[in-house]
Amino acid sequence: MTSVDVALGLVWPTELRTDRLHLRPVTVEDASLVRELLTDTRVRSFLGGPASEERVAARQASYPATAGSWTVVRVADGQAVGLVVIGPDHRCDGAAEVSYQMLPDAWGKGLGREAVASAVSWWTDAVPADGPLVAVTQAANAASRRLLESIGMRLVDEFEEHGEQQCLYTPAGDDTELRWARLVAGRVDAVERRRGAQARATALGQELPDDLTALSPGELARLCSDRHGAYGRICARTAGHVPALHLGRAPDGAWIAWLANCEE
Repeated sequence: MTSVDVALGLVWPTELRTDRLHLRPVTVEDASLVRELLTDTRVRSFLGGPASEERVAARQASYPATAGSWTVVRVADGQAVGLVVIGPDHRCDGAAEVSYQMLPDAWGKGLGREAVASAVSWWTDAVPADGPLVAVTQAANAASRRLLESIGMRLVDEFEEHGEQQCLYTPAGDDTELRWARLVAGRVDAVERRRGAQARATALGQELPDDLTALSPGELARLCSDRHGAYGRICARTAGHVPALHLGRAPDGAWIAWLANCEE
């Protein structure tokens, strides 16, 4: 469990209200809303396209059980019009990410801005000491970028992910530069470690598939059996080696390098 999960668990469930909206925890009754958001081609135009049936079912099951997941309800007619979620950012340890999806019927009325601003403000007030909050959107998604900038979030980084240029925002504040200098430096360091590992990997290491579960027991036996440090990664060296530097891949196929005497 991450620090963000722990922080959310201490303050959840929470309901938020604005002039026009009610943000309440997602329930199983919101399954149809989740399906509509995940399969609408307009909603998903900058999110990789409509989700598969398996992913829809997984999200329908996970949202009601996940702290930080709100259904956005329009007060005027009681209609559920979107989702706002705050949860751990998978890119940077210790950071929380706010994400949002609104039905097309709610677009162009400022409802998305109102909902996201409420959630961001709540996080800042409720969990002030639990790391930075981020929002990531495609560089090409002009509407989403305008939304984030309109609520005072600042562009602090750009990078490529899922084959598209992404923009990373965080709430502006007196300590923004300090927090992000540390966060971005950590991410750059991780990228450089992976690049270095790939460049120096042995022939055996280069043959490792991206999906390490595809290795047979015999193939696994050829690799170093140690799980070095807290990384617990499969090592790209043959069994029995003793150099200080270890080269390997994480379960997602990403290359990493680490020192045998490092406890992380």
